[in-house]
Amino acid sequence: MTSSDDRYLARGPRVGIRPFTAADRAEFTTLARQSAELHRPWLSPPVTDDAYDSYLARLQEPDREGFLVCEHDSGRIAGYLTVNNIVHGAFRCGAIGYGAFAHAAGRGLMSEGLRLVLHHAFGELGLHRLEVNVQPDNRQSIALVRRAGFRLEGFSPDFLFIDGAWRGHQRWAMTSEMFPDAVERPTGSRDTPQPVVLQRPVPVFRIFDVAKAQDFYVGYLGCAVDWEHRFAPGMPLYTQVSRGALVLHLSEHHGDATPGSTVHTELTGVRTLHAELAAKDYPYQHPGLEEDEFGTSLTLTDPFGNRLRFNERGGGGATS
Repeated sequence: MTSSDDRYLARGPRVGIRPFTAADRAEFTTLARQSAELHRPWLSPPVTDDAYDSYLARLQEPDREGFLVCEHDSGRIAGYLTVNNIVHGAFRCGAIGYGAFAHAAGRGLMSEGLRLVLHHAFGELGLHRLEVNVQPDNRQSIALVRRAGFRLEGFSPDFLFIDGAWRGHQRWAMTSEMFPDAVERPTGSRDTPQPVVLQRPVPVFRIFDVAKAQDFYVGYLGCAVDWEHRFAPGMPLYTQVSRGALVLHLSEHHGDATPGSTVHTELTGVRTLHAELAAKDYPYQHPGLEEDEFGTSLTLTDPFGNRLRFNERGGGGATS
């Protein structure tokens, strides 16, 4: 990964990463202007000399690192990545931002550049956690972080002020344990099998009607829609909804799941949840509370026969 070329901090098969410099001003701003349609409305890189100089000055701050992704054969800038809001100490975290230029889009150059930056951040910078915040409709950006191995952790409404409004963002994250190549190993240890690190499971429920699913999960249960995916307009929906630590995938795709499945969720405040749902104008069910040796539980059935069982241990004194 390291480079013998002093310009580059690291090299991959096709690209290298290096710091921003004042000499890059003209090329960077020209490429940014040429890529305006690609970037709108997701990001606004500097397109003038003054804006570039201000941006370069901010990258010199101790809590920021900036990298240009450049092609080997021509030296042309393909895109850029930044690590912002760097905090050391016990946190050791940073937030990644990035952008590709139009001539490099769709060629896999940014995926290669991102991997080099991850290696540098987890290695040279000594960070433990990196986050990326992406607007749900920015499919290319989501595909980039998913390919890199980031995990989706949730949704932050009204997170960043972009293009004249506060925009909600998906939260993607990676820790150094998820990117083992960033850790220096003794000679010969690369063949040692990596430990299995299981992440939080996400149940998949089969749905047959998007409007009914939204009415139940969003309107009644109070979940947020984190993201939606269709392979093309009119194709089946695959979406994630969440409320707190409860995360579910809902799918119209045949074969993704068996209708009538059950998810068991431990919680506190089951009576509060029951009262909240009872106060809503949802005509299709009026569930009660049940008590057994495991505690107090509330069972909901979605329009497709899937069941969500919420249980509070030691709840006591159930009503029906």
